[in-house]
Amino acid sequence: MTGIDVVLTACLLANAAGLGAAAFVLLRPRAQPTGPRLLSFAMGVLVGTVLLDLLPHLWEATGSFVTLTALFAVALLGSWWLDRVCPCVGHPHAGRSGSAGHAAQDAPVAPARRGVLLWVGDFVHSVVDGAVIGGALALGVVPGSVATMAVAIHEVPRRIAVVTLLVRAGHHPLRALLITLGTGTGTLVGGALVWWWAPAVSLLMPVALAVAAAAMFYVALAHSPSLFGAAWRQRLAVERALPFSAGLLLIHLSHHVHELLG
Repeated sequence: MTGIDVVLTACLLANAAGLGAAAFVLLRPRAQPTGPRLLSFAMGVLVGTVLLDLLPHLWEATGSFVTLTALFAVALLGSWWLDRVCPCVGHPHAGRSGSAGHAAQDAPVAPARRGVLLWVGDFVHSVVDGAVIGGALALGVVPGSVATMAVAIHEVPRRIAVVTLLVRAGHHPLRALLITLGTGTGTLVGGALVWWWAPAVSLLMPVALAVAAAAMFYVALAHSPSLFGAAWRQRLAVERALPFSAGLLLIHLSHHVHELLG
């Protein structure tokens, strides 16, 4: 096998664990992909991915708090624009009038746009993961194997979170899995790009990290009122907080394992 073949194979293997776990969660008997516990877990994974994975890497890539803040703020503003303003996603059907008609039209728009935000963020994150794998394999088999294993470990909770929120956005579970399979191809893109054009990828990496972090953070924030607001009113905060904390903990543990392997 040539070098690029090894990189692409490693990227595929890193995706396999996460996609398999997501398929198990969604397609098992009595699965409730839109249930509050799984939704809370998904939000914890997204927040943990942003705070414990993407933003620290953005700090390493920029070395400047001002630059980090500016990139993240601009990307977050872009996420808000896509969710609230951009007419390119979630067009309501014409031909209705009155306030009831407008409410019916607007109902599916925000979830659809947030679904787009989610898969955009997931794809860009996958590109970053692929670049990490490709860069590590360029250094040798051992660093590449460690990077592939580390990416595979943190892919599991992230893929479960992504498909859960895609289903909540209105996608059929099988369609959500196919979308996630598509976004996972970002690892192949990232691995190939860093193998052939490493200097250009290093220049674009801060922007990619900011876009992925902002998109995922915005989606998590957008779901928080419906979940935790209702939880506090119903005095079920602990029931919702535990899965959220579990999602955060899994992301933290995946990074701890990465450090041990490194």
